[in-house]
This record gives sequence, C-alpha cells and structure tokens, in this order.
Amino acid sequence: MLPDYEIVLGRGIGGILFGMPKRELADILGPPDEIEYSEEAERSVQETYYYNSVKCSFSFDPDYGDRLVEIMVENGYFHVGKKIRVGLRKEDLLNSGAEVKFGEFVLEDLGTELFTTHELLSFKKAGLHLWIENGLISAIQISPLSDEQGVILWPEEAGGDI
Repeated sequence: MLPDYEIVLGRGIGGILFGMPKRELADILGPPDEIEYSEEAERSVQETYYYNSVKCSFSFDPDYGDRLVEIMVENGYFHVGKKIRVGLRKEDLLNSGAEVKFGEFVLEDLGTELFTTHELLSFKKAGLHLWIENGLISAIQISPLSDEQGVILWPEEAGGDI
C-alpha cells in the first residue's frame, strides 16, 4: 500500500507541527538533503530544509525564534482532506467548492518566459497556497494561521484545522 499523509491546515503534517524548532524536525526526518539560506529585504536570513526523498521542504524563520513557518509539498501522497493533492486539475479544484471550506481565494498569473503557465491559487485565511503548472497542482504550500492583526497562531493556540 502506498503512503497517505494528511496535511492539516494551521497545524502541519503528522508530528511535524508549525512552530517546532529545526532540531525536532531533524529528529523526525533525519538530517536534510540540502539547506538553503534566503534573505529578503529588511528580514533575517530564513533557512529551508529540503528532503528530496519525500519531495518536501520546511522553512524556519529567525524572526519567530527559528520556528517552522512554512511547509512545501511536491508529492502526490500528501493531501488536504483526501481531495487536494499534487496532480489535481485546477478546474476540478475550482468546481469542488473549495472556497466554501477554505474562504475566498486569489488566483495570480505568475507566468514567465520560462514557465508560461505558472499560477498561484491562495486561500490566505486558511494558510493554503497551491502552485499550478499546466493546469495541474504542482505543489502545496501551507503556513500557520494568524489572527486579525496578523499575529501567528501556533498549533497549540489555533486548535488545528479550519
């Protein structure tokens, strides 16, 4: 039987929870295959741990005590509610009534000369961002929930799924 991993919005995946430190992730998954350091203007250097065998990455932000603030999945074994997963057609998602469950969404055309069909569909209230390439979900990106003022609600504060 193939593995099946539930993505829980506002919480994480299985025992990997938003807000956990890097060492706890490494205790669960082992050392990362690669670590990337990125610096945005006026922000601290963020670290992203890549695990190629499961096609997932995990980002830690020093502005939040080097806690886990983003998970990106490019593997069809991971899903949101057994329906949203890598490989799902954008039309099927839009016809599923996802906006009723996850709130309003924004669809951005991020096409470039190299990636002409690149889009991002974001359910910001749910912390769910779906990367779309050639009409199919190519990656699922999730982040912690936040309150009306933009303050992050860590899983123990948010109570889990929307």
